Amino acid sequence: MELLNRKTAQGYYSDHLLENLLFAVFNKYKGQNGVRGNARFIVQTQAEAERLQDYFGNRVKQLIVPGAEVEVHLTIFAEELEQGYGLSIPELYEVLYSKQLLTKREQKNLKLTGWSDLFVQVEQGFINKFKLSTTDLEEFTHKTFNWFYRLKNAESKGYGVLRNVFDKGASAYSDLLICLSALWHLLMRKEEMLKEKGISTGKIRLPYFAEHVTKDSHAFDKKNAVGRLVWHALYDIHIQRLKLNGVGKNDITVVPNYLFERQIYRNFDVRDDDLSSISHVFVPHLINGTSPRTLNLREIEEIEQLPKYSSIYIIENPSTISHLVDETINYLNTNRLSLQQLPLDFPVLLCTIGQSRTASKVFIEKCLASNPDCIIYYSGDLDFPGIQMLYGMRNQFSAQFYAWRMDPFIYRKYVTPKSKPLSDEELKFLEKSEGRLEKEMVQIGAKVYQESFGKELTEDWIKVIREVI
Repeated sequence: MELLNRKTAQGYYSDHLLENLLFAVFNKYKGQNGVRGNARFIVQTQAEAERLQDYFGNRVKQLIVPGAEVEVHLTIFAEELEQGYGLSIPELYEVLYSKQLLTKREQKNLKLTGWSDLFVQVEQGFINKFKLSTTDLEEFTHKTFNWFYRLKNAESKGYGVLRNVFDKGASAYSDLLICLSALWHLLMRKEEMLKEKGISTGKIRLPYFAEHVTKDSHAFDKKNAVGRLVWHALYDIHIQRLKLNGVGKNDITVVPNYLFERQIYRNFDVRDDDLSSISHVFVPHLINGTSPRTLNLREIEEIEQLPKYSSIYIIENPSTISHLVDETINYLNTNRLSLQQLPLDFPVLLCTIGQSRTASKVFIEKCLASNPDCIIYYSGDLDFPGIQMLYGMRNQFSAQFYAWRMDPFIYRKYVTPKSKPLSDEELKFLEKSEGRLEKEMVQIGAKVYQESFGKELTEDWIKVIREVI
């Protein structure tokens, strides 16, 4: 199943019947200084026993009853959490309790001189770099809600990022100084920065911002620790602003989860890299042409309202959507029809180009906003990533969502002895699913790619065209 968002994890693990389990896991993690050993706890009630039986499923052989001692391997718990929600044990703790999970070793390390010295040195370097007066520093501290000093005590966002860099003996000094410099330019000297960069819109793109601060336009990319540190600092400041205005932390997610990271930048007039998020679409009355058109996130966001499309047919692979469009044009030409004769609510063909990107998700959301009754069909490869994406799409767009030709019949029809095998790790995770297709895949142990059953997809799609004309 595709990795779910933090909001979903919070909803799932907030169940009070899982409290004893989580308490044992978190305490063991702190005591063992990481993912080591086994957590043990006693089941208190029948309701808790039934909930844990459902939670563990076939991973336990015996019946769980009140008074029984349950043993949890932290390694297995961590693996399940990572696969299900993309979170580590400390990240789950932060999602649930809004504070850092510190191991005993980390608590001890916080008292070590090296960590304190880092902040002393960075603060002095920051003052020297910008020739700050006491008044300047006080104003900066106020605008950042004391982020720098709270970071030192593991009380602000970004602690985990910086701590990881520090513990590895990497560039903690330069990363933290760059982050402070970025905040200085953005919160204290934004007008001067925009003027120097020749920007008149009042907003700066992330690569331009990074170049202005570091002379490296990719410095704030997500893959770099300093880029993640800058984002967490802005996120923390955003939360403090909301609290100052009387808005609770639970109310901060006013945009879909997949847009949340971008929205944090936008809240500070930093335009994110929207051009890299693309989607292929074939929508005759929206876009001219006889081939799929690539739309980036910005183009999709600028569309105020889409027509009330009756359905969306989502394809994983670019070759498949191109094939279906070719067949569409050929069918219309053969029957002396034109694209203009297709109805305005003609179904959309959309290609996610592998795992669904933000652009595709925004386009689908806009379709559903125009027509909540729009039906979604999804077809992808019959492999582990394809199954992940199927469940991810279903969880996000649960209403009127159907798998399209992703079934045991198609799988058995096209799997061959020469089909690429599933890895042991993929089989391990597919075994946990109750779906008939997944059980078939585990039994045979091979992959089937979408291009194999293009004939069936074409037949379905041409049938749709016939019905709407």
